[in-house]
Amino acid sequence: MTKPSPQIGAVLLGAGFGRRFGSDKRLAPLGNQTVAETTAAAYANAFKAVRIVLRSEDIALIERLERFGEVIPTDQAHLGMGHTLAAGFTDVSWDWAFVGLLDMPFIATDTLHLLQARATDSAQKIIRPVLRRMDQADQTAPHGHPMGFHRSRFGDLRALTGDQGARSVLRANPEHIQDVELMDPGLVRDIDRPEDLPAS
Repeated sequence: MTKPSPQIGAVLLGAGFGRRFGSDKRLAPLGNQTVAETTAAAYANAFKAVRIVLRSEDIALIERLERFGEVIPTDQAHLGMGHTLAAGFTDVSWDWAFVGLLDMPFIATDTLHLLQARATDSAQKIIRPVLRRMDQADQTAPHGHPMGFHRSRFGDLRALTGDQGARSVLRANPEHIQDVELMDPGLVRDIDRPEDLPAS
């Protein structure tokens, strides 16, 4: 009997305030779309299910992103990323979930497909992408997003508070982490300031 394929979805965190950008970076233009739309489109093209966590007051952005997946509004974003993550995992019933950031629009679709394939074959419970550069020593390779979590870790993510994000879950499960080396700079390239956007 053929083993059924696991249900794999993505949770995109986009409820931060991005004060270093000077304005709402999620709505900054990137090509023919905004930063948020570009990121959401990449994930929607790669995953069958996508959840996007936004602030409850993000009415205009919610309307822009509804076509890419299920928007989860939260009124606790000001309390930290842990609260945002917990909101994103409410009632999630997938086998795996990959957590991405809405201000990281440069991720390659092939990378997202490869990470899902690795989760399908993995005996571990956490998939952590690592950027590999040809001239880089192993110990300096940065970790990136999206990180994948097996459903057995969803309860830990739902219990998060404060501004620690998923770091506490990683620290508590070092033996369950599988690092996946990839050569996609989009794994670590985010947008914090206007100069982080490509020149038009």
